[in-house]
Amino acid sequence: MSKTVVVMIHGLTGGVQTWVNDESGANFSELLRADSKISEQVDVIEFDYFTKIANLTQNVLGRSFVGLINKFPGLNFSKPKIRKNSSINSLTSSLATFLEVESAHYDSIILIGHSMGGLIGKSFILNHIAEEYEDIQTPVIGYISLATPHRGSFPSVILGPINVNAKELQPLNEDMTALNDLWVDSFDELPKSYYVEAQHDECVGRLSATPNTVKKFKSKTLQVSHSEICKPLNSKDFTYKVVSKYLEEILHAHRQNKLTQVEYEADVHSYDKEIFVIKMVLASIEERLIEDAKESFFHAELIMKSAKKNELEVFKELRSKIISLYRTYSACKGGKSNSEVVKEIHSKIVELDKSSLNCLVEYLNFLHKKGILHQESNRLNLDVSWCDNITVNSIENEVR
Repeated sequence: MSKTVVVMIHGLTGGVQTWVNDESGANFSELLRADSKISEQVDVIEFDYFTKIANLTQNVLGRSFVGLINKFPGLNFSKPKIRKNSSINSLTSSLATFLEVESAHYDSIILIGHSMGGLIGKSFILNHIAEEYEDIQTPVIGYISLATPHRGSFPSVILGPINVNAKELQPLNEDMTALNDLWVDSFDELPKSYYVEAQHDECVGRLSATPNTVKKFKSKTLQVSHSEICKPLNSKDFTYKVVSKYLEEILHAHRQNKLTQVEYEADVHSYDKEIFVIKMVLASIEERLIEDAKESFFHAELIMKSAKKNELEVFKELRSKIISLYRTYSACKGGKSNSEVVKEIHSKIVELDKSSLNCLVEYLNFLHKKGILHQESNRLNLDVSWCDNITVNSIENEVR
């Protein structure tokens, strides 16, 4: 079974300890790996990078100073590796290189970013959407933002003069504003995304914890500080519960989307004795329309079997709208043939797919909606039928 890789990205001055609770020693990544509902579907890894407030020792000057000290007898200090703080664009490139290797054997990617890590994740996703990474074919299916300063952080103003990232994180910074604007404009292309803010955040203000105030970017609030939001005490911690819930929702949506890509094979799936097919045959519907009905019925059945309870409630409302549409057009039959009525109703479902027949379940398309119509027709009654002369007895005779 193909799996998803979950990549956790720390923020400014963070590292592997970003995800470790100081009190219990629990590691966020390890808690996720220990959750069987999640671990059977994903592998969790961390993207680590160099980041310090002030980089005074890990540079050329620091190495030269150590080299000078080591000239004295009896002294032998190891020279520090040269490391420097890098811009968010540069860190995004490093993340891309990391994912080019690490995501190669997975079918999808989910990014979880804390603080500035959320901005690095956003930057990568937008570049990925723009097809800038030809060596990364793995799609990003989810994004979780934990106390990310989408519109800047006021405390970063203090550190701006000595830290490149703090300068970038200042409110109204040109590059970060452009990144956020592009994210908002790309809403329809983004992976399933969630935003979590810390109520007692000393670094990121409430308005900055989401890309903008428009309702489509909804956020949830946890009663924690900026650093606590990424350090759950254990698997019962509310922070952990929220993130694991979002992961499960992203994974469910991904599974359902994969089902929409399953191809219907007429020679494998036989529906000839199904009631909806018999009704169409008795009504002398064109063979091409019957095959189209079989395919849409197949896709609707596939989706319904793995849908969540709350999604089934949405389907129920959608079904009512589709049946209403059927009644309207079948009642206005006039001199049209049965096949023409079916074509007209199918065409109307396609036309209304993104308007009055649109629904909260993102993966449903017009094919499933046509299938819902034929699911209703698959009942042994005449509520959805294509010919006034058909009787329940005639249908039963064909079933036998």
